[in-house]
Amino acid sequence: MGVHRPFDLYVEDYDHWFVSKGREVYRYELRAICEMLEGTSGRVLEVGVGTGRFAGPLGVPYGLDPSIPSLKVAKGRVRYLVAGRGEELPFRDGAFSTVLLIVTVCFLDDVEATAREIGRVLRPGGHLLLGYVPRDSRIGREYIRKGEEGHRFYSYARFWSTEELLEVFGRHGFVRDGFRSVVRRGDGYAVVPTEGEETVFSVLRLVLSQTS
Repeated sequence: MGVHRPFDLYVEDYDHWFVSKGREVYRYELRAICEMLEGTSGRVLEVGVGTGRFAGPLGVPYGLDPSIPSLKVAKGRVRYLVAGRGEELPFRDGAFSTVLLIVTVCFLDDVEATAREIGRVLRPGGHLLLGYVPRDSRIGREYIRKGEEGHRFYSYARFWSTEELLEVFGRHGFVRDGFRSVVRRGDGYAVVPTEGEETVFSVLRLVLSQTS
């Protein structure tokens, strides 16, 4: 998770988005994640915790991120914070029952290594929640275009489709266990169990195979 430079440089702008331009959709993103957290239990970690905008309100006690400026902001929101990369998690095998990877999957140096590491620190039967903007939605294509034009965040990002993520994480013992997406609906948003052109954020819940 080495591509953290934009989050070092623009941490205040990033964090302010959640209470300004992104305020409404952020509320629905939290709602979608909450629905996918139902039925999970035990120790929970967010990999790529950033400024704690998700872990804080969701009550996730453990957070990891490579960006020190981001962790300084998260300090008042998340109980236990560690500087580190998703590709080399500094935790023992089976330490967690649930891991969140919210938007972070778009900024990983090595998604295969991160999937393998998350599988290592999860107990068998544990859950992984992936939050992402799907590449094949209207907003996904817009973000890709902005990245190609040099956007200070999206130019560092790789956007994924749900099918691509299922394939990658499936190679490391994960299987689909639930799904929600936030879609544009009229002048607002809604949380639905399907994905389409108007999806702005998806949450894929995966379970780690007992035999992996």
